[in-house]
Amino acid sequence: MKIIIPTASTFEQVVGRQKRADGQQYRLMTYVVQQPVDDGLLLYNTLTCSLVLLTPYEAADLTAQRELIDRWFLVPQEHDDRKLCRQVRQMAVLLTPAPKVVTTYTILPTTGCNARCFYCYEQGTKPVTMTAETASQVVRYIVAHRGDEKITLRWFGGEPLVNAKVIDQICTELNGQGVPFHSEMTTNGYLFDADMVQRAKNLWQLQKVQITLDGTAQTYNRVKAYVYQGVNAFERVLENIGQLIAVGIRVLIRLNVDKHNIGEMAELAELLHQHFGSNEHLSVYSHELFGERTPEDNATLFAQRMQLEQQIAKHGILRIKELPKDIHLNQCMADNDGSVVIAPDGHLGKCEHFIDREFFGHIDSEERDMTIIRKFKERRAEIEACATCPFYPQCYRLVMCENDFGCTPETRQGGMHKMVASMKYEYKCYLNKKEN
Repeated sequence: MKIIIPTASTFEQVVGRQKRADGQQYRLMTYVVQQPVDDGLLLYNTLTCSLVLLTPYEAADLTAQRELIDRWFLVPQEHDDRKLCRQVRQMAVLLTPAPKVVTTYTILPTTGCNARCFYCYEQGTKPVTMTAETASQVVRYIVAHRGDEKITLRWFGGEPLVNAKVIDQICTELNGQGVPFHSEMTTNGYLFDADMVQRAKNLWQLQKVQITLDGTAQTYNRVKAYVYQGVNAFERVLENIGQLIAVGIRVLIRLNVDKHNIGEMAELAELLHQHFGSNEHLSVYSHELFGERTPEDNATLFAQRMQLEQQIAKHGILRIKELPKDIHLNQCMADNDGSVVIAPDGHLGKCEHFIDREFFGHIDSEERDMTIIRKFKERRAEIEACATCPFYPQCYRLVMCENDFGCTPETRQGGMHKMVASMKYEYKCYLNKKEN
């Protein structure tokens, strides 16, 4: 047996190795995911975060592998897996100090946008643009709350590039204060040009950009409905993606899919491959649009998405996340004390999907509404499927999450699809390290 990813340090600290019992009947823990590969069988334990490779001989008789018992891949038949998971997470919370400083700042330079997408959840929100005075307050707030840590700036909107001068200002002032940072951005990408790309690289320390495409040219231009007249926005955005990756900024393309456009997404994936090849700075994934659908429509759309992602994977540009290396204690920015959202008027929030409400404070005051902060940490009640779900140790469904489509067969299949891809990715990295 080869250890690709060792047991999470927190699990080792809380539980340690499992003691073997003579005569005991063992089974795979509920949280173990299996994936055959050319060299044998990968096993990933979502509770211990460990990934191992078994030879074909070892895989033929799993229960005979004593090290799988030591490392909690195998447990006694009557073992209560969910009880252990809850205990581990409770102890991990006690052992892991809560963040005392804020290291991730999601900043909205504006809630205005140059596009008019029909599906935007911000429709009806009054556009607010950050002033130069507020931008300087933002810098003072960051300096006062980051401790000595390097920080991450996440530019969001609206369309953040509509107010790029505030991004310039904040980054310039942070540099002047000697604050180490890097930044990421969610943008439609339209407003980039050669000069801005260079500023993004050098001044903004921009490392990653997410850009959404809604279809091929005709569909994209219709859905985005930019405020500009007589332009081919689709071609311009593709050109800007090329400029970004040319200077080493990673671009993550999100393909928003629904019944109205899924039929042309294969053509779009092929077009992206023709434009950019298998560029190491480019990755692509699909995401379902919000909306009410029948169970039958959900199943059909999911099957089509999986075919699309297989095609993207063949082109070598599918986004694949690394597997977590330790037990995580929160779902996202919303329930993380080390993360805040800063609205254009300086109000403080916990989630970028709540850009005009549910604020817990303001950058010019140290007063905090802990009721709001606790509200964003509240988790949904467990359901029957949790008892046998391999994702349970890494799943924290939040009551306030507007991105939560519910736990359906499709969401579980989609999660398994991503997890298996991540397992293969980690194994490929392991093999590359051995070769080098």
